[in-house]
Amino acid sequence: MSGNLYEIVTLKIIESLNRGVVPWKKPWHDSSKMPVNLVSNKPYRGVNPWLLSAGKFADHRWLTFKQAQEIGATVRTGEKSTMVVFWKFPEQKMKETEEELKVQTPVLRYYNVFNVEQIDGLSLPDEPEQHRLSDADRIGRAELFIDSMPNPPAIEERGTEAWYLPSRDLVRIPQLSSFDSIDSFYATKFHELVHSTGHKDRLNRSGVMVSIHFGSEEYSREELVAELGSAYCCSLLGLDGSHLEDSASYIDGWLKSLKADPKAIVIASAQAQKAADYIRGVSYL
Repeated sequence: MSGNLYEIVTLKIIESLNRGVVPWKKPWHDSSKMPVNLVSNKPYRGVNPWLLSAGKFADHRWLTFKQAQEIGATVRTGEKSTMVVFWKFPEQKMKETEEELKVQTPVLRYYNVFNVEQIDGLSLPDEPEQHRLSDADRIGRAELFIDSMPNPPAIEERGTEAWYLPSRDLVRIPQLSSFDSIDSFYATKFHELVHSTGHKDRLNRSGVMVSIHFGSEEYSREELVAELGSAYCCSLLGLDGSHLEDSASYIDGWLKSLKADPKAIVIASAQAQKAADYIRGVSYL
């Protein structure tokens, strides 16, 4: 069941990419527009924002069938649900040893949700009016976000290329004036900072700490983690990273990676979420 579920998730993302829609490139201009559960108001995490953003709905609020019933609303006849996934640990036995507990691994499970656009009888709260922050305020928020990162790498803003060098634990990125927009500057900066979270003194990802070749499967996986992690960071700040690296060649590369490994998008999304949380100085919520 778990293996099939990975394939189903991957197929949904592939279908979106085949349409030319990159779910993690959706321009959320405010963090409140990330997909959330209407009842709990909690944002969806891991691969779920991309699953929920791959469809046709403009509204970012979702409910389970039961939640809709409990608040007196009705899912319209014929409407199709959207799958979201979560990790579940096996039920623990009463006499498991400490060693047995260490080797337990979570399994992927799912449930279904409906967008509020598919539901009748909802009394939706008014969405707060959004005001785009000034450039100075947006820069200030982004830099404060980055300053929250514990044990950060060295960061140099110079040169003409952006990269992370693990041997020196150094992020280099061109100056802000070299970019077309504030958004593209920080999307690129977050991309490299996500790479840096893989350092052995941080999250210790193999795609960063092990020597890998350009274009290899391991390289592609780490690039996907950095892409998704940057998207998480941008969405939290209301920055638009949607125009970066979205050419046909990049889409083709992502398609090849996902087709080669059905688990790639789920695992990369989990690693990217963890990396984004690390940068902003919080643990898993």
